[in-house]
Amino acid sequence: MYSPLYFLAALGAGGLSVTFFLMLMFWIPHPGQPIPVFEDWVLAFQTGDLATQALIIVALSGVAFFVVQHVRLLVLNYRLMAEYRKTSDYQAFLNSPQQTQELAMPLATAMTVNAALIVGALFVPKLWSIVEYLFPLAMVAFFALGVWAVRLYARTFHQATQGQVNLGGAASFAQVLPAFTFSMVAVGLAAPAALSNTPWVVALSLTLSTFFAVSAIVIAVIKTSIALSKMLSEGLDESALPTLWIWVPVLTVLSITFMRQDHGVTHTLGLASTGDWLMPLLLVVSAQLFVIVFGAIAMQTHAYLPRVWRGEVQNAPVFSLICPGVALSVSLQFLINKGFVAAGVVTKFSATYWILSAIPVVLAVMTIWVFLRLMHGFLKERDTLFNHGNAVEAR
Repeated sequence: MYSPLYFLAALGAGGLSVTFFLMLMFWIPHPGQPIPVFEDWVLAFQTGDLATQALIIVALSGVAFFVVQHVRLLVLNYRLMAEYRKTSDYQAFLNSPQQTQELAMPLATAMTVNAALIVGALFVPKLWSIVEYLFPLAMVAFFALGVWAVRLYARTFHQATQGQVNLGGAASFAQVLPAFTFSMVAVGLAAPAALSNTPWVVALSLTLSTFFAVSAIVIAVIKTSIALSKMLSEGLDESALPTLWIWVPVLTVLSITFMRQDHGVTHTLGLASTGDWLMPLLLVVSAQLFVIVFGAIAMQTHAYLPRVWRGEVQNAPVFSLICPGVALSVSLQFLINKGFVAAGVVTKFSATYWILSAIPVVLAVMTIWVFLRLMHGFLKERDTLFNHGNAVEAR
């Protein structure tokens, strides 16, 4: 049976491309702009030593590979979704609380826009010279995805208020997925605040991204409170286990949103800001570790994580586990570079710096291993999914 949660496979691939992009962002000089662009890595490759050149090759290859996988999986899922909509199962799906899984579509597509910005910056020469013209277009794209997400969630909310579906009765964090979607839209809308030098663009970016960030927080807090109460009183089964870590990517995306907003407020609008992100990032990472530890304790009963590592779990919800791995790796990179280094606690490129930086790298490698195993199973299963859709259409 197909599920829109398979869009999380595409999301995971896009997220993994970001982990490779951060290698260039934090380890390659990029004077004059907050992110590395084509000219920066070309200059670093020409003037750097063998280690620098190897780093650039690995990072660019990782970005390219996972962006290709992201697009491939996104297109495949849209095709599968089109087939799924022809079935009677889809009509039953629309009358159940599971319909919020459709928000995985704008979630994964928002990652496509982020990936396009990364690819453009790294592989298109002189793109930064016209980037101010691209920021309004990017905001239009993210806002359109936000409207789509709101409409999907409004449909479910309307049905719930009419007593047609029960959104609060499951011992699972699955209903936090809409918050993840809204936060992804928010971080995309916040990008111009961090990158643009045009005041009106920054102001509009701040306004729109704040709306979706606040929406994400409200939904996440309410749905988590309801689901947690159910879990602690009724227990939970294996189907709910992949949702336990959903707060990890939500926290990462929201923290990057607020960092981007802070940059725009300070550097473009010239308003007061402390600019100190050590404590906020420590709070974020601490909360993520708390979620991971207690989620792992709940999974231990079912020996869930070892089975996932061995590739024995093959279903749509398991792809939810890719996002926390990516998100924690990204958060640790920001904590090290925008927290410890920026505060003067750790010297950049010192032995301590590289020891700390090895942690998110190892985590990313482990996540890649799990992702490739899960993707292999999904691609093997796609023929069955297509055949199911075609058989239904023939009937």
